[in-house]
Amino acid sequence: MKKTITLLVAGLFAVTSFTTLNAQDCKTKLSLFAENAKAKNYGEAETQLNELRKDCPTISSALYAYGERIYKNKIKKGGDKKTAAEELIQLYKERIANVPGKTKKGDILGKIGTTMVDYKIGTVKSQYDVFDQAFKEDLENFKNPKSLYQYFELYYGMYTAGNQGVQLEDLIQKFEELTEKFESESERLAKTKNELIAKKDAGTELTSKEKRNEKIADTNIRAIAIFSGNMESLVEKVSTCETLIPLFRKNFDANRSNSLWLKRAAGRLDAKGCDEDPLFVELVEAVDALEPSANSKRYLSGIYERKGDAAKAEEYLRQSLSMETDPIKKAKLLYKVAAKAKKRGQKSKARKYYLEAVKNNPSLGSAYLSIARLYASSVNQCGNDEFTKRAGYWKAAEMARKAGQVDPSLKSIANRTVSSYMQSAPSKSDVFSKGYKGGEAIPLNCWIGGSVRVPNL
Repeated sequence: MKKTITLLVAGLFAVTSFTTLNAQDCKTKLSLFAENAKAKNYGEAETQLNELRKDCPTISSALYAYGERIYKNKIKKGGDKKTAAEELIQLYKERIANVPGKTKKGDILGKIGTTMVDYKIGTVKSQYDVFDQAFKEDLENFKNPKSLYQYFELYYGMYTAGNQGVQLEDLIQKFEELTEKFESESERLAKTKNELIAKKDAGTELTSKEKRNEKIADTNIRAIAIFSGNMESLVEKVSTCETLIPLFRKNFDANRSNSLWLKRAAGRLDAKGCDEDPLFVELVEAVDALEPSANSKRYLSGIYERKGDAAKAEEYLRQSLSMETDPIKKAKLLYKVAAKAKKRGQKSKARKYYLEAVKNNPSLGSAYLSIARLYASSVNQCGNDEFTKRAGYWKAAEMARKAGQVDPSLKSIANRTVSSYMQSAPSKSDVFSKGYKGGEAIPLNCWIGGSVRVPNL
């Protein structure tokens, strides 16, 4: 009996030692693999990667992060790109299965979907299903702008092909869902940018980590501007007042108690300029009765302004602005109010609200660009002679320049706008012949007010 117990203990000790040894072997192999991957010795690293995937699949998320580098390099180098892409997809799937606690599922599923689309792997439906899984199971981490756009693009393709049972109302709903996602990501990035802008304005140098975060934010802001714009372009032909109004009218009664549906329908009609239709008024009144919000009050303000009731319009606008407390959302609201005023030719009012929008969201470059355009459209009203009128373009260029400084997604258009305005403004020889000097102020005798300084040309 004593001998049996001794053998059992010895056997247990042997198993424990073997397990510990295996774990240590895995760590050693992972360390060697990581060094090769960092050094871009991808040939040797791939062999080690395959061994680790077989023998130590749960060792670390680093295994899959470095493995991603290897397969992306294989794709980049050429050869059989599709096969390399399929290997990368398999690696992504293994990561989800083996290190779920260290994996952002929505992000990885988005990468799988994008890789499938980019290298034409699988059917349209199978590609769509991967994105749809990311959207439904981990929306928080499904945020890559390209992946979000591809998700909608596939759905739009299914709609236009007339298969998979996708109806117009389904397409509009998907568009609204993804628009909301793009907007939430924009708001998150704007908050990051604004914190960094405030720090720089205070004269504090950014840390290396903050500089990286700023660069990432800038990249994603540009990407969101591009891909959300592409999504809008796709749906534009099927999302018109002529198609939306009958669609929403048909579904209105069934959704009178559905505040989300009502808000989306009212928002879409407002965005498409269908806000003068009686249905828009009904939608706004319904959503305001069910779930009053800053947006519903803004809509009501516009409705009463069109009716000629300035007092009620102003009261609803005041309520709208007081109800919104989030500075990023408030800036968006103010921007929309300004845009409506601009459309009605109320230039001074438009500028007021654009500036309030920037005060709430300092990285809202589109507000500066809109002010620049207001100024440029008014130069003939703002001077005593040709020279002083054209001097207004300097003021417009100043605003356009600010747009590109705070919002990297507008840098290209801001630079082109500045260049255009500077070409229309007085030249160096014009300044010299008029006897002005750099830094001298020229009054702007119009709604713009104040003055503009002669630049050092």
